[in-house]
Amino acid sequence: MSKTKSPGELSHSRPLDVHTWSDYPEVNSFVNQIYSEHFSDPLSEIRKKHLKVILLDLYVAWSDDPKLCTAVHMNDRKYKAKTRYNSIHISKTIINVVKILTNLGLVYFHPGFNDRRKGGASRVSRIWPSETLTLHFRKARFSILEIDYHEERECIVLRDEAKKDIEYEDTPETVRMRNILSAYNRLLRRTHIDCSHLDKAYILKKNGSRVHISQSRNFIRRIFNNSSWTQGGRFYGGWWQQISGDNRSGIRINGKRTIEIDYSGIHIVLLYARLGINYFDEHGYNDDPYEIRLPAINDPELTRWLAKNTFLMALNAINEDAAFGAVQKVARESGSIPNGGSLTTSFLKEILDQLKDKHPKISTWLCSGAGIALQYTDSQITEKIIEYFTSIDVPVLCVHDSYVIDEDYADALHEQMLLAWDHVTNLDDTHRDFLEKFSPQETKVKQLGYTDERLFDDPKGHEEITKMKDLEYVSPRYIKSLKEFKKWREKKRG
Repeated sequence: MSKTKSPGELSHSRPLDVHTWSDYPEVNSFVNQIYSEHFSDPLSEIRKKHLKVILLDLYVAWSDDPKLCTAVHMNDRKYKAKTRYNSIHISKTIINVVKILTNLGLVYFHPGFNDRRKGGASRVSRIWPSETLTLHFRKARFSILEIDYHEERECIVLRDEAKKDIEYEDTPETVRMRNILSAYNRLLRRTHIDCSHLDKAYILKKNGSRVHISQSRNFIRRIFNNSSWTQGGRFYGGWWQQISGDNRSGIRINGKRTIEIDYSGIHIVLLYARLGINYFDEHGYNDDPYEIRLPAINDPELTRWLAKNTFLMALNAINEDAAFGAVQKVARESGSIPNGGSLTTSFLKEILDQLKDKHPKISTWLCSGAGIALQYTDSQITEKIIEYFTSIDVPVLCVHDSYVIDEDYADALHEQMLLAWDHVTNLDDTHRDFLEKFSPQETKVKQLGYTDERLFDDPKGHEEITKMKDLEYVSPRYIKSLKEFKKWREKKRG
């Protein structure tokens, strides 16, 4: 390990997670050994708790990527011990413990800085393990799977207009939502979720960032916005939400191949439903809500990507400038800007105008900030799907309006998506009069990136697809990961 790092190396980081915890005896022995070998002055129990959080979080980061830095705030005001979002009650004491670890030579420290490569953006301090601490990591006699989040970590989050977490009093509804999500998180904890085609446990995105795959830290939160329990409410936290559909097609759940199914243009269809219109009756079942023509781009997939993102950003934005800026940002971050061109305001306006012409009946909702309320509706649908499959002990991974599941449950997922749609939209009191006549079949779902769809169109499809499955690459890393996870599960049962 180097004592110093370049700006690029310092930017390769993730925030300190103050919820990292474990009560396994082997983990406690690991922490106690480091304490006894390197600390001459006794620490209070409070400081030892903070030490444990830092050591375990550094170990997880190092296990994911030895070059990964941990970003840590050195400002007292960033730590509030008495809040529902801080289950271990980590306080400003963490700052003192970081300083002690630095002085003992167990971590290297770089103070907060301005990143010139990012226009002078302010960055918080970074820490990373020294050679001495790394040696302890290498000698650890426990599985990384034995490090998790604290069991009382809050999963129902309420944020204000500035996107800051705020306190709230529990109600029967928040308790109900938490019970559903806590059961789901427990199910994910005992589920092996990985991409079988990856030789390394991360996915490199187009913008150069990495999405790490970790079996021990799949924790999902439901986040509500604008101090309201009827705005937002979507489910966040899974690494599978941060990767492309191509990579998601390689996900296996407990060693089983998966299928992904999503709702077709869910927010467009929901807006039409507010007007009492079944979108697919009016436009045809095979219509793509995001289909437009862009002669300047000779790539149908990119055209659709731009149309979809422009529509969704416009739905969430309060004006066109905000919408276009959001599209430009997501395009930069995803590496999806068209080759040889840029997403100018005039070009994005052309896309938006085409979408308005295609959907004149709902065009007034664009650039009105209406999307946050629609997110609440689709989150209710997702909750229904999660609740059902958790009740039968079957993990389903959500990407907002898209769901990944063991391929054996494809038909069950398809059915539950239609039932959840019908159930949630029929509970909308404002529109009960016309929505009650809708049947579950009056929305559309589709399979994504799944070759078995060809079985219905190609007489030779079954034979060909069977051969494809036999030849499908499964990495040695994945095989080892699955084997270790099964071994850990058996140990827990024992």
